[in-house]
Amino acid sequence: MQNFWAKTLLIFLLSFSAFALSPEEKLKDESQEQRAMEMFLEVRCLVCNGQVIENSDSEFSFQMRKNIRQKILSGKSDDEIRVELVREFGENILTKPSNKNKIILWALPLIFALSLLFIFWRRRKI
Repeated sequence: MQNFWAKTLLIFLLSFSAFALSPEEKLKDESQEQRAMEMFLEVRCLVCNGQVIENSDSEFSFQMRKNIRQKILSGKSDDEIRVELVREFGENILTKPSNKNKIILWALPLIFALSLLFIFWRRRKI
């Protein structure tokens, strides 16, 4: 009998983890919900070390999914939502950041190497 109560208590306590996050309200319009799901794959969870918010169970991801759904309901385009997210959280929020910064990152080593070559050439000439 004592074993029965111990098992019952254990099952009761473990069942509370199912209520950790409330279930998310999906958008009624299937095309809008599909847009939201695609956006969830483009946005990183800043708490979960780069995991996309579609797969994350963190409170941050839960709020971001809710926020994106609200923006879609308000009629914003995907690009407008991305711009707002980048403005609020920085480029790191997106899984595919813009190419503007990549050009600078690729050009810096080349500029540095050319500068060093120029310095060595000038010193050799003197």
